[in-house]
Amino acid sequence: MENYQSSQIRTLSYIENEDHPVFGTLVEQILHLLNSKLIFSDILIHQNSPLMLRQPKGLVAVTDSPITREELQEFFEVVEPNWAERIQDRAFDRAVDLHTARIRANCFTFQGKKRLGCVIRRFPKEPLALAKLGLRQHEQNFAKLTSGLVLIIGDTCQGKSTTIASMLDEINKHRSGHIITIEDPVETLIPQRQCVITQREVGFDGDVESFYLGALDALRERPDVIVIGEIRDAQTAQEALALAESGPLVLASLHARSTELGLQKMLRLLGNSEAQAQALAHALRGVLCQALLPSLQGERYYLATECLTSHPDVTAMIAGGQVSSLRSWMENKPGEGCHTMNASLRALLADGKIAIEDARNATTDRIGFAEQ
Repeated sequence: MENYQSSQIRTLSYIENEDHPVFGTLVEQILHLLNSKLIFSDILIHQNSPLMLRQPKGLVAVTDSPITREELQEFFEVVEPNWAERIQDRAFDRAVDLHTARIRANCFTFQGKKRLGCVIRRFPKEPLALAKLGLRQHEQNFAKLTSGLVLIIGDTCQGKSTTIASMLDEINKHRSGHIITIEDPVETLIPQRQCVITQREVGFDGDVESFYLGALDALRERPDVIVIGEIRDAQTAQEALALAESGPLVLASLHARSTELGLQKMLRLLGNSEAQAQALAHALRGVLCQALLPSLQGERYYLATECLTSHPDVTAMIAGGQVSSLRSWMENKPGEGCHTMNASLRALLADGKIAIEDARNATTDRIGFAEQ
């Protein structure tokens, strides 16, 4: 067993811990954390180490009690009955309803398969109200669109899936139609309101083998709104664009650090041809770039965004391959439904909500931020 007591990671106090059930099963301990008032995004579990939480200001241990291999195996059985077979080749993801909470568990081995580990991300049982996310009105207006392509971009774990789920539920509340999502795995469950909801899971034993095949299937399923959980490859990028050109609204997630880098990545996946640049320019309705920053007190996250909305000038720049010119246009056209990440960060700093160092880490324009 490792000497976890030598760790420099802080352990929660008894008061913070709310009398955590250290003698309960691992499932009971996880449920206690999920239903507690503690602020965290992930639970990290390593065999022979204490439960860890990822809080806005860093990691914290829940208790000094290490989790055993037997406890992890018991939890894996709950998540995936065939876990021992699945984990032989690589880590596996499962999204499950764990009594009162919905989670995604990524289960894996490490140290030459000698030890087991797991990272748990929690999701709301239902989507959060769009107005509560911290989005400006022109960003909330993406949910009013009925056609075209909207890209939601940002690094991993920056709230992209949460935003998309909230947009879908806003659509779901105010108009009738068929919403299809292609996710890996299905995260927040969208309740049926005015729309029929088809949430398809990507994976070996899911509903469809890949995002591309899910997107290919979608057009024959008479969608009004399609969500592509992640654009990872050229085929999926091309199909997302083809879907957007064919009538429905397409919301797609893309890993990128800024609006320009997201569009450059999309163009690269599309083949960097003039024809594809023009097609993307005319199908694109907007780009929303997101970053989550810890508050000064470390008790919550604040959402900072960068937004580009459709405009004849934007269409012309993308069609002409002048993506690098978009930043200066966004800076000078705040009344056109656009703003930069620096503008969002400046507002949070002025309100005393975030630290300057965290703002520097989140900016999509370091030079512009340094000059302010």
